Amino acid sequence: MRQSQTKILEAPANDDEVLEPARQLAAALAATPEFQALDRAELRLQQDDAAQAAIRAAQERQQALGWQLQMGLIGDAEREELQRLQQAMFTQPAVQAYLDAQQRLGAVCQEVAGLMSEIIGLSFAASCGPGCSCG
Repeated sequence: MRQSQTKILEAPANDDEVLEPARQLAAALAATPEFQALDRAELRLQQDDAAQAAIRAAQERQQALGWQLQMGLIGDAEREELQRLQQAMFTQPAVQAYLDAQQRLGAVCQEVAGLMSEIIGLSFAASCGPGCSCG
C-alpha cells in the first residue's frame, strides 16, 4: 500500500468529513457538460409524445409477455413484435439522445470511480453495489 493510501485509510473520518466532499463531488458532477446534456435530454424525452408512445408500447408488450419472456417461452411472432416495438423506441431521436447522454455521463462517473479506486487502493466501483453506475 502506498503511503498516501495509508494516510487516507488511517485518517479518522466523521460524517461531515466524508459527506461534505461527497456533496462537493456531486455538485461538480452536476456542473459537467455531460450531466447538463443528460438533464436536457431527459427533459426533451419527457416532452416528446412520439418517444413516450414508443416507450409505452414496448414496455406494455414486454409486461404483457411477462414470465414467458423471462423464461424464453415466447414464439417467433411475439419475439418479432417485441423487437419491432423496441426498434421503434430506440430509433426515436429523443430516446437516442437520452441514451447517448446517459452513456457519456456514465463514462465520466467511471473515470471518477477509477480515480477514487486508485487513491484509496481498492475497487471503489465494486464497493458501490448492484445498479450503481460508478464502475
